[in-house]
Amino acid sequence: MAAGASEAPVAAPHTREQRHLAMFLVAAAVLAVLPATVRLWRRRHPLSYRLASAGSICLLPPCFALRHGYARFVAVWLVFVGVSARVLFLAWREPLYPQTPRRVYQWLALINKASHAVSTAGVVLFALCFFNAIPGATDSDLFVDASLVTLFYGLYFGLMSRDLVALCSERMAATLGYASAAGSGLPTKQPVRAVCCVCSGALGGEARAPAEPTHALGCGHEFHAICIRGWCVVGKRDTCPFCREKADLAAFAQNPWDRHELLYVTALEYMRFFVCWQPLLLLLLAGVFWLAGLD
Repeated sequence: MAAGASEAPVAAPHTREQRHLAMFLVAAAVLAVLPATVRLWRRRHPLSYRLASAGSICLLPPCFALRHGYARFVAVWLVFVGVSARVLFLAWREPLYPQTPRRVYQWLALINKASHAVSTAGVVLFALCFFNAIPGATDSDLFVDASLVTLFYGLYFGLMSRDLVALCSERMAATLGYASAAGSGLPTKQPVRAVCCVCSGALGGEARAPAEPTHALGCGHEFHAICIRGWCVVGKRDTCPFCREKADLAAFAQNPWDRHELLYVTALEYMRFFVCWQPLLLLLLAGVFWLAGLD
């Protein structure tokens, strides 16, 4: 009896080590397969990918905030979603009003710049906290919380506006007929000379109005500067709206602030994993562990 009792504790650690090894191998396999699966999904079914990504980004944080009683974030989220719903309605309705693309891009560009400024302010505040630039103030819990909240608000709503642009830009171009829906197939009409393919407005200005700045891509197609900037920079679409030829986003960086903005827009795509795919990955791993009996 005594010998049996002394042998029992020896088997338990060995079993735990095997279980931990199995969990590690499962997690490694999922992490290895998931990126390729997501890329394949995004390439084969871009619309469903964008809808799933936008839906998870839009719903997961407010659900978490409701559960923990973050009323301020929920209130700001409701206002943003209300305005975004109106913008989405304008972009998707038919017939599409001629001035709608310009107004949509102007609004989304404003949101992009505002979220960029808020994120930059959050980084500056967090740096002051990290280096304790003002002892007695920057080391307080209130200042630290304010810096983190400011940074999160800027990144989160910037990410939401990016997905809103993706849903609006292709739809407007396809409705105008100069581009195909979801980037497949051929355009329904050829571009008219001296007409912007994004907003269908005349290039070069009216007879009694000053000419509006234009921008020509490497493929030769010309657009209003604000329209193509909305498509390429705000919407982070690196192709021509008409012919789908690759566009050089660096050509839009006219000053240091523009280059900084391009880096910010690119950084938002990396933030997508932490806001969107990381919670789904944890849920997927929990489901796999449960099915395999690895508690």
